[in-house]
Amino acid sequence: MIVTRTFFLVTSILVLLSSCSSVMVNQDFDPSVSFKQYDSFALDEKDPDRDTDPRYDNELINNRFNRTITSVLQEKGFAYAGKSSDSDFTVAFDYSVRPKMDLYNINRQVGFSYGSYNRYGGIGAKTCTDISEFDQGVLFINIKDTRTKKLIWRGTATDIVSIHATPEKISNQVEEMVSAVLDDFPPG
Repeated sequence: MIVTRTFFLVTSILVLLSSCSSVMVNQDFDPSVSFKQYDSFALDEKDPDRDTDPRYDNELINNRFNRTITSVLQEKGFAYAGKSSDSDFTVAFDYSVRPKMDLYNINRQVGFSYGSYNRYGGIGAKTCTDISEFDQGVLFINIKDTRTKKLIWRGTATDIVSIHATPEKISNQVEEMVSAVLDDFPPG
């Protein structure tokens, strides 16, 4: 009986701790590609003609993403080639922030009353809606085969971000998002 309670308690704590990360990730890849053939990578330059938000698309945040992507891929055993012509695949990222809103119905209450001395009673009901506004950061990491120039893998991460975060918090969030996206790369 004590073993069962302890097991249930430990399992509950582990489930709660694993759900603490707010980063949501998704990936897609070409299943016909053998990822074992890739040994080296290069960082792809951003498209200068795309629309950008100057609050989030700046040299500081771009350098954080490039450093973190390079570090994570090197930890996975891929060599940084420097130039795309010397690499097996190229890595590009896109990061944007968009406003989001969530609505929550909360505080549902129903009340009953009755009258005394021949007075009337009543029934009442009340609900409230809570509106939560926040900024959501969206990260896309695209990996292309250098030889064919075709997209072979794409990872996506979303997380709640703060516009007024400190540089340390921004770096931590970049590391968390990149690590979460590249956690399952290469597939298979």
